[in-house]
Amino acid sequence: MVVAAIDAGTTGVRCMIVDTKGDSPGISRTSWDYITPPELEIAKEFEPSKFWRLICKVIKGAIKHSGIRTTDLKAVSTTSQRHGLVLLDSDGIELHGCPNIDARGAMTQYLIDETLGETYHEITGCWPPMMFAPSRLAWFEEEKPDLYERIAHLLPICDWITYRLSGACVTDASSASATGFLDVRNNTWSKDVASALDIDLGILPEIHDAGEVVGEVTSKAEKECGLPEGLPVVQAGADTHCALLASDSKVNEITVIAGSTTPVMMILDSHLCVPDQKIWTGAHMKKGQWAIESNATLTGAVLEWAVRFLCERAENPLKCRQATFENLDNLVKEIPPGSDETSVTLGPSVMDCQQITDVKLARMVFPQPALPQVTPLNSARMIHAVLENVAFAIRGNVEQLQEYGQPTCVKTIGGLSRSETWPHLLANVLNKPVRAPIQYEGSLLGAAICAAKGADCFSSIDEAIKAMVNWRATYTPDDRASLYDRYYAKWNELSCVGD
Repeated sequence: MVVAAIDAGTTGVRCMIVDTKGDSPGISRTSWDYITPPELEIAKEFEPSKFWRLICKVIKGAIKHSGIRTTDLKAVSTTSQRHGLVLLDSDGIELHGCPNIDARGAMTQYLIDETLGETYHEITGCWPPMMFAPSRLAWFEEEKPDLYERIAHLLPICDWITYRLSGACVTDASSASATGFLDVRNNTWSKDVASALDIDLGILPEIHDAGEVVGEVTSKAEKECGLPEGLPVVQAGADTHCALLASDSKVNEITVIAGSTTPVMMILDSHLCVPDQKIWTGAHMKKGQWAIESNATLTGAVLEWAVRFLCERAENPLKCRQATFENLDNLVKEIPPGSDETSVTLGPSVMDCQQITDVKLARMVFPQPALPQVTPLNSARMIHAVLENVAFAIRGNVEQLQEYGQPTCVKTIGGLSRSETWPHLLANVLNKPVRAPIQYEGSLLGAAICAAKGADCFSSIDEAIKAMVNWRATYTPDDRASLYDRYYAKWNELSCVGD
């Protein structure tokens, strides 16, 4: 008995087949990129029909790779990057596709500032307004009124995929929260936000519970993507919150979702909106739970940049990059804390939503390479320093969350956690035990958990989690942990240079 999970991420789309023990017989992925309109350099967009073809490609690829028959599938769920959206007209025709990195809302967020001000953050848990759907819609009203007048539906990207599969216009609380339209305390669409911009709440989808069947695969979708007609389509949620399910995150636990970016999230059983607007508050996929988030921003993306940089003059750069990631543990295992006095600040930071648009200079500090008494910088030390840089930023974000509650446990999931180096390093930098699930594809596994519940394989989300999430051994701090206080202080000092 298997289910399918689809994840539309920032850099590409994946589909994974998962059984009820959490094992995956097959996965398929492909990358995608975005269009920058020539008249607006800060904007990013995509052609939905092109993205749909890529989604269909990975669905077919996952089915083929897994060796299953389509009749073995019991359900499908979708997840995606937060803050991205698709706009449709009354006939269901896509008008516009907008990824999470689109910044056109910067030109119209003043409307939120003037009408709602800080109340917007109190209602939605979101800040700054430029990143969220209300400001983007205001831009379309000002700059493309013909398109704006035709908007009948606004869907998060994962829910647009659900629409393509089933024809249902639905979402869940976690994805709804990421639109910037949700009253996060009550998990209902905010009339105050909509009326501030004179936006019709009717364009927003119905909010359903994660794990609920919301439709069936249509005959048209079967012809296009290969999933069988009539297959139940089950509501999942935002990629980060699916990862929380896949790491069995409980109240007062912190989860480090270490992917291209790294949200650091703590589950609460009561609503909390932090007044200084440094962090986000979002609705979780489970009823009666919220997630506060202090995001380390670009993390895995910075590691990928460093590896590309080091491999760019190799005879085969692609093969060099693949080999580096495959052998990461061996490459850095002998590097001591502090990377032989190499420190970098390359992207990762401690979240402050008031300064989220600030771009700080990257810095690297290392010993004079020609001095005979020092260990010179090489590629392994640079990569290790980049990993430490990520871990230091995460420590700062963990400390920020600890101002609002003492965590009972720290977990990590995501692409970085596939290695043994990462959870060991994180445990030492935090000086706390760290747990990591075997399946690091958190967003996909979380969506699969929802699909399995919707297919009646399990009676609840929690029962599905218990059966489908499997754990590695706990990573505990060792004698290196005591050394990291000094290097963390050094990283903080370097991060503040020039501020």
